[in-house]
Parts: sequence; structure tokens; C-alpha cells
Amino acid sequence: MYLTLIESVVLAGWICVVGYGFVLSFIGRMRGRSKTPLIYPRHVFALVVPVAGNDENSISRTVEHLRRNKYPRGMFDVIVAPVSGTDQVSTIARRKGAVVYGPGKQRWRDRDDAITGVLERLSAKDRYDAYIILDVRSRISPNYLAVMSDRLSKGALAVQSGYCVSGRKWAWNTASRALLSTLKPGWLTSWSLDFRLGGGIHRTGLCISRRLVEKHGIKRPRVDNVLAFQTKLLRHDVVIQYTDQAWVYDRTRAVKPVGSTFSRLRSRWRRARADGLPLIRDGLKWRSAAQVIGGFNLFLPTYNTMLVTALLFFGLAAYLHGVASAIAMGWIALIASLAVFVVFRLGQMRAPVLAYAALPTLPLILIWQSVKSCFTSRPSRPENAQPKDQKRTETGNGRTQGRRPRRRYSRRPRRQPS
Repeated sequence: MYLTLIESVVLAGWICVVGYGFVLSFIGRMRGRSKTPLIYPRHVFALVVPVAGNDENSISRTVEHLRRNKYPRGMFDVIVAPVSGTDQVSTIARRKGAVVYGPGKQRWRDRDDAITGVLERLSAKDRYDAYIILDVRSRISPNYLAVMSDRLSKGALAVQSGYCVSGRKWAWNTASRALLSTLKPGWLTSWSLDFRLGGGIHRTGLCISRRLVEKHGIKRPRVDNVLAFQTKLLRHDVVIQYTDQAWVYDRTRAVKPVGSTFSRLRSRWRRARADGLPLIRDGLKWRSAAQVIGGFNLFLPTYNTMLVTALLFFGLAAYLHGVASAIAMGWIALIASLAVFVVFRLGQMRAPVLAYAALPTLPLILIWQSVKSCFTSRPSRPENAQPKDQKRTETGNGRTQGRRPRRRYSRRPRRQPS
């Protein structure tokens, strides 16, 4: 009797969460249908593309594709950031007309570290009005930059474009990447960013204005830490807009591993405890629906948690009461609702047909990704690399220790005439 009561309470709560997600998704979808004429291009963009050592064959075609965008040629630059620092990548990128930003003396660990370093250096210049983050195998729609310029002209600080997984239509890798992308960045709100519901940020295809970088920064928290960066912007009541008029097509073959279930639950609980209640209080004080719903979403379970819990409780209900019992049928209906939610997102993100057929394998894909992430360690920073904030001191005698070293000239300066 107690097990049945617990199952009924959990099932009712999970049904409320799924219904809440569907309501927010349809609200965001209906509000995103209004389209107005584009304003004439007036912003200068920097397209930041990090390149690893194994992407030498793709950088040439990517730069050519980006430079063919229907936007004034002198109002955007392709910024290539070679992670491994190979000369061949830099040579190919410069030959195709891109600007290369190397790490210098400080080595970059991965693509996310390269993006953070490049954005910090670009924000110190007055040339660019906004920065767009792309991958080395990304393809964008012809009117991509025009739509972004239109959104920035209308007061947007951050714009998230439509995201679609592309590649071989009948390849299993493309189908699995499409399934995993449906759960990012936030499965509850389904890209309803026009209504300021805190739906999430996808790194690829994100346009950040220079005003946002100068005011709020991108390092603490880092822009690749999606949940923390989104929560920080929401705390400052920053509008993150979503547009379905501009699309980025991700052709990256590698699947980025997700965090393990326990580590994700622990980090999410810390984020909810630190920012959830303050967001709700600020939203009630300033009458901001975005902050209230964003803080409430931090306390809600993730898709992985709901799916695993539904499968376990369905097995328990089938063992105790039978498959034809009411409680077991309720769990079947909940699992079907989660599947319908993924199908809805697949259609919204223009997924290939094979992704729909591979939907029954989604639990296995999530479990495999979680297990694999437990054995994948993040590469550590090299010993000779030091953070920029830390002042370097010489270990010589007492005169130079703790002071800035003298500037040495290659030759003696000329004597000024008297």
C-alpha cells in the first residue's frame, strides 16, 4: 500500500512537470511566429571558429562558406582560433581570407577555452559590434548575419539562432546527435526565449553583443557553462531572444559526452540553492515572469532523471500489480508523453528521418553517454601556463622579487639632439 501511494504521488508530480513543459513550449512557439521586415545591416560581426589539429581538412571549406554569406563583405570577419597551434591551420585560414588569433604564450586546453580567450581579446577592440560562436564544421543560412543585425538593431543583447544537426541522413551518428541535441539546452521550455522564460543557451549559433561582454563578461561564469551563464544573465534580467529566421547547421561528427547523472544532479542542486530562490524573490518583487519561471525551472528535474525514474517505477508497478493495472498504464502514458515531447523537438529542430526511428534507443544513448563521461577526464592546464590575473614575479635577488621586470631594449635608444 505504501509503495502504491509513493508511486501515485511521484506519477502525479511527473505529469504536472511534463504538462508544464508542454505549456511553455507551445507559448514560445506561438510567440515566435510573428515576422517583421529586416532592418538594413548596420553591425560589424566577428565569427569565432575554434579549430583543433584534426580539423585541417575542414577549415578551408568552412571559411569559404562563411565568407559567401549574403552580408556586406567589409562588415564581418572570420576569426580562426587554432587550439593546437599548428602552422598548417593558420596558413590555410589566412590563405582563405580569415583572421587568425593564436594563444600566444598561454596555451588553450580545448575549444571552449579558445573561445573565451578570443572573446576577451576582441572585446578590447572597437571594430566589432557582436560576436558569433560557431564550430569548424558549422554551416549557416544565407541570411544569418542580416537576421542577427536586425535583432541587435531592435535592442537585443544576446540572440540564439535555430540549431539543426546535419550530416549523412542515414548515418547512425547523425541520428544519435540529433536525439541528444533535442534535450539541450533546456528541455522544459523548448527555445521559448522570446518570452524571456530562461529556456537556455546553445553555444553553437549564439550571437553576443559587445555591450553584453563589457557589462557582464564571459569568463565568470564561462560562456560554455550553459546553466551558470544563463542564470547569471537572468539574474540581471537580460533578454535572450530566439529567432527561427536564421539557422546554423552543425556537421560536427563527434558527440560531446554529457555529465554523469550524480554529478549533474549535484551541480544542479547547488545552482538551485544559490540562485533559485533569489530569482523567484526578485521576479516577484519586480514583476518579472522570466525570473520567476527561470528560478522555478532550476528546482525541476532533468529529462534524464524523469525518464530513469519512470522506467524504474513502471517495472515496479508491473511486478506488483501487473502490466494492465492503472498505475502501470499511468507510467506508460508518462513515458509516451516524454517521447512525444522529443518528437515535437525533433520536428522543431529539423532533424533527419532516421532520428525518429532511433527514438526507442534514446534511454540507451543517454546511459552510454553518462557512463562514458565518468571515465573521461577534462585535460588539465599545462604547468607552464599561468592565468592572466596572477602576476608573475621573478625568483632572483631581493631587488627584483615582487616587482615588474625592467623592459629590455634590443638596441640602445638614440640620443635626442640638444
